[in-house]
Amino acid sequence: MSKEFLSFLASFLTGKKNIRVRMFWAAVLSFILMIAFSWILAYFTINWGDLGPVGNFAFLVVTFLFFFFMLTRPIVRYLRTLADGLMTIAGGNLDYRLPASSEDELGEVAKSINFMAEQLQEKMDLERRSEQSKMELITGVSHDLRTPLTSIIGYLNLLKNDDYTNLEEHKRYIDNAYNKSQQLKQLIDDLFEYTRLTSGAANLSLTKMDMAALLEQIMNEFEPIAQENALSVRLVRDPGPMYASIDTEKMVRAIDNLLMNALKFSFKPGDITVRLLENFGDIYFAVENVGKPIAKEQEKLLFERFYKADPSRSEYRASPGAGLGLSIAKNIAELHGGRIGLNHNNGHFTFFIELPRWSE
Repeated sequence: MSKEFLSFLASFLTGKKNIRVRMFWAAVLSFILMIAFSWILAYFTINWGDLGPVGNFAFLVVTFLFFFFMLTRPIVRYLRTLADGLMTIAGGNLDYRLPASSEDELGEVAKSINFMAEQLQEKMDLERRSEQSKMELITGVSHDLRTPLTSIIGYLNLLKNDDYTNLEEHKRYIDNAYNKSQQLKQLIDDLFEYTRLTSGAANLSLTKMDMAALLEQIMNEFEPIAQENALSVRLVRDPGPMYASIDTEKMVRAIDNLLMNALKFSFKPGDITVRLLENFGDIYFAVENVGKPIAKEQEKLLFERFYKADPSRSEYRASPGAGLGLSIAKNIAELHGGRIGLNHNNGHFTFFIELPRWSE
């Protein structure tokens, strides 16, 4: 006989995994016990002829029901446990779990209820995190926008009240107010870009682009800025073109964010190494720099929105920004079907983006 048939036969004989079989065997066993109990009573005490046909039948029915109720009592008790547990979960205690001791349909019901409670708990936790994230978003935006705005208002008040000694000081106030307004514009642009990318409203305009040629253009603009900050830039790449299907504007934004991140958090003077390689059919872009080491816990948070590492890490005097640069780069990479990551070893940072290579 096959294993399947033997398994079915064992389940049928034991009543496991099927509550109808359990009820059937309870009825059979109750009938057997009824006959045996009646025979024992007739043998020792009762003369069935004195009860008459109706009395005999009533006695047999009552005896059968007694044994049947006793044998099915565990099933009824388990049903009551399921009902009480379901009411407990419905009352808001999503940490409660039903005992899934039975292997029949009732056990499956218990597992389904537990799964439902887990899903509800995860959904409520997600809603709580979302609400907390919204509050952090409002707090972060308010703080980051208020700082440059306060400076702009301060400089404008000085100019309005003619509170300057000479033309050179007047020009310095104007330059400072202009720089702060540019910082404010950058913060607003970052916030707008982030909300577009995370809300699903971002539409990619994909074109076939040579990533090597695009990177060279970006590097030509980045190198003078790096030199002004006592940083030398080295480009390492595989020869030949590397085509990918990208939204050029957004990918430039992601690459520029990684470069500016290395610029801000590098020891100065220092070096930045940019790599563009083919990696198992994908395009691998990486930016390496050396800076102040960070903890493992900080590594996990670097791509979170509004997360800023310790300001003491930055040797760059410009504004540290709103903490959205790496988060924006992460969303752009994922929208292109790629991924972003970080390798960190005792202050040596490698931020990388992997993108699928163009396939005809």
